[in-house]
Amino acid sequence: MTTRLLFIVVFVAGVSSGWFGKTWLDNAGLDATSHDVAFTHNKSDNNSEKKRDEKGDDKHVLSTRSVDNSIAATSNQSSLNKSGAGADGTVSVTRGNSEIFPGDAQQSVDDVPNGTAVLSHFLRLLDERRYYDAMVLYQELIPQGEQTATQLKSTLLDYLRNLSETRNNNDFSDLIENYLSVYYDDIDVLLLLADFNQANGSYLEVVDVYLLAKTYAYTDVDQQNLHARLNGFIKTVDGLYTSQKNWSSLINLYAHINASGLMTSPYQYRQALAHLRNGDELTAIEQFRQLVNDSLVGESASIALSNLTQASNTTATISTSVWEGSETIPLQQSGNQYLVDLTVNRQSNVKLLIDTGASMTTLTRSSFESLNIGNDAVELDKRVFRTANGLIRGTVYSVPELSLGPFLMNNTQIAVLEFDMNQGVDGLLGMNVLGQFRFQIDQENTQLLLSRE
Repeated sequence: MTTRLLFIVVFVAGVSSGWFGKTWLDNAGLDATSHDVAFTHNKSDNNSEKKRDEKGDDKHVLSTRSVDNSIAATSNQSSLNKSGAGADGTVSVTRGNSEIFPGDAQQSVDDVPNGTAVLSHFLRLLDERRYYDAMVLYQELIPQGEQTATQLKSTLLDYLRNLSETRNNNDFSDLIENYLSVYYDDIDVLLLLADFNQANGSYLEVVDVYLLAKTYAYTDVDQQNLHARLNGFIKTVDGLYTSQKNWSSLINLYAHINASGLMTSPYQYRQALAHLRNGDELTAIEQFRQLVNDSLVGESASIALSNLTQASNTTATISTSVWEGSETIPLQQSGNQYLVDLTVNRQSNVKLLIDTGASMTTLTRSSFESLNIGNDAVELDKRVFRTANGLIRGTVYSVPELSLGPFLMNNTQIAVLEFDMNQGVDGLLGMNVLGQFRFQIDQENTQLLLSRE
């Protein structure tokens, strides 16, 4: 009797716990599945980050974790296969309510010859100016295989070239900023950015981009290509400035090249010629002397130096004659840099840091808005600028009037950026203003010497 009673108790307890266990699992099943999926994604992300760390790759990744609804969340989780496709073979990636890879394609990407569906959806996002979404999709699809990666990259490059050639500066800048925020070491895209800046006359920014590209040129082929492209760019701009007799801008271009570590003896020789033509024979003589033993330009430098030193008393009078009759503008010294006042529309002054390494005069967003010239300034386009914080987009405006000392300039371009300056500094005075003059900073008297070319 005792044995029978014990058996009944055990049986009832077993049934009860089984029913309770099943009920608990049914109630918690969705959470458990969600947890498993989330854990799988996080584990995958962590492994990817670990691999990037092992390679020394610190790229910023537009991860699927930043997408509100991941591949797993857009299909029935129980029917997801290893490729992330649903039961019907459809792949869907969404960001919030914005669909990135529409699920109504009714066809698996893997089943489409030559990745036609992939390119179609990628192009759709580009055409709709959904560049962030396009880059998320790009990152998701690149690992699928070399053919897919090649087709996507080719499509992207063609799209960027078209935007640049049609001077669609806003869209070009937006797309390339989104792309380079992830693939910052892509030399092909960096060269397109260099061409874009050259077409817009931002020559110092072109040098900056070539410097970035050189940093990531790991192969001999890339290095040779960059060297040839840089030489072609410098030859073109040197010819342009020479035809305009814009010696100050040409001298500063070579100075920026030197500061960037890209100077070569042929460039230095051309810079010495620019100094000579600008009337600064003392500097030209010094540069020619540094080049007389150079294997590439030594003979030319020796001839130029001989011609200069044979002229009697030339060097004795040059230093005073060059700046005779120039205007002097007071400066404010800040460490080893100098600030100058610029008047906007004859009413508001801004204090700018003289920066010969900046192609364009730049204001912070807060300083620009404080001028209250919104109705007078004409927005032109958006461009990508290199700052201490990396490549960022800025808005370019045309301002009716700028005054530097007694000199008035009409319809001058300025760039407005979201960046911070030291207190009391509104921006940078760049070469699009300074290049209109022969200029020199008189450090002894803390003043800017300025004269028209």
